[in-house]
Amino acid sequence: MGLLNYMVISTQALSSIFFIGATGYFSKLGASELQMLARINVSVFTPALLFSKISKSLDSEMLYDLWFVPILYLILGSAGLEWTRLGGRALGLTDAFRRLCSVAVYFSNVNTIMIPIIEGIAASPDSRFLLRDKNDTPQRMADRAIAYGMIIGIMNNLLRWSVGVAIMSPPKRNSSHVDTSSNARIVPTAVDSSESLTTLSSHPHTTPYSEGTAHNLRPSCDEQTCLLVGDAVQAESGIAVAASRQAVLTRIWNVVQPCLTPPLCAVVVALLVVLAPPLQEALLRQGSYAYCLWTAIDMCGQACIPATLLALGAQLAIKRKPRSQSSDDTSSIEEEHHVSEKEQNRGIMLVVLGRFAVVPACCCGILFAIHSFAPWLVPLLRTDPMLFLTLAIVSATPPAINLLTVAQSLKMYEGESARILSYSYVVGMLVLSVEVSVFLYLASLLSSNT
Repeated sequence: MGLLNYMVISTQALSSIFFIGATGYFSKLGASELQMLARINVSVFTPALLFSKISKSLDSEMLYDLWFVPILYLILGSAGLEWTRLGGRALGLTDAFRRLCSVAVYFSNVNTIMIPIIEGIAASPDSRFLLRDKNDTPQRMADRAIAYGMIIGIMNNLLRWSVGVAIMSPPKRNSSHVDTSSNARIVPTAVDSSESLTTLSSHPHTTPYSEGTAHNLRPSCDEQTCLLVGDAVQAESGIAVAASRQAVLTRIWNVVQPCLTPPLCAVVVALLVVLAPPLQEALLRQGSYAYCLWTAIDMCGQACIPATLLALGAQLAIKRKPRSQSSDDTSSIEEEHHVSEKEQNRGIMLVVLGRFAVVPACCCGILFAIHSFAPWLVPLLRTDPMLFLTLAIVSATPPAINLLTVAQSLKMYEGESARILSYSYVVGMLVLSVEVSVFLYLASLLSSNT
């Protein structure tokens, strides 16, 4: 099969993404409507998609067999972070904007782009060389590839909705200042109390006991006083320790609380279902009420990809910079994190090269090295060409669309995130059609060498 056939397969797989995005482009949706759609997508559609795909496509044995995929994800993410760090410094980007570019390079679009491409490739009659064996079918091939991709999706969502949100969140200056000052008031009190206790405890030893009965009564009174004061000091010290513990717990909760997003909770619940085979079987048993519940969740999840692509196309049609004028705090945050257009262009170039050149090259190089020199590490890489194809496609997808969703929820970097996504997806639709055809050719080489 020639490269032209691979180009036909890749363009057919990407055509549905283009059509839905074009519909959103001409839909004339406003910024307020996009924000509302983003909230619904994050709160309902995205968690439903993640839960339904993970609970159906994965099982406990597959999680164990694909142990290297999270490691590969971390290696590729580290390569992307190092690329943005070195490239951002060379291009003179500010630290805050470079961190935004790092998030854009690290977190790719796994679900919205990967799933339609995989399903389109599986539906093509020219993709028979990707079948695992004679008993394999296109539907099984697609489900298996989606399962491979969902391993990356799990890692992506666990870190994007936790670390990614934490990186982009504005610093809480007021709360940290209050905590520091309150701790400064508590600690000296405990220190002063311990010093007074030491002074009072040493006082009876310096008092003479041989000056009569009147003097002999004083030490006992001093000892009682010391005991009372000691109890009071211990109680005060206990209050200080409890207050310091509460301050530490408050700080930890302030860090964890923004990470507990609906998509992250859906991933955690889906993993618990996968790791409990009886629960997974009961949930997916057709004819049961539990399966009716899962079907309802799956129906909501099916709306995620079209809604996301529609929102993306509408966002591309909005030329002005999205700003929220609802409060002075939001305006001040936007001014504080404003990035010049020249710097934005350099950052966009950095993100595009990182997502479509650096990370895919590293991924293909690592997978080919494992296939050639250490096949025993990943036996599936030799027996199933869809594993290589899926991982290669995921490594070359544009930045996660949720980058804009997070920016809109935080009311910061909205314009910068919109521009990065706009240029990345315009370039990505052209580059992906070429890259997917190259990945198909490389997958055919791996399958022929098996």
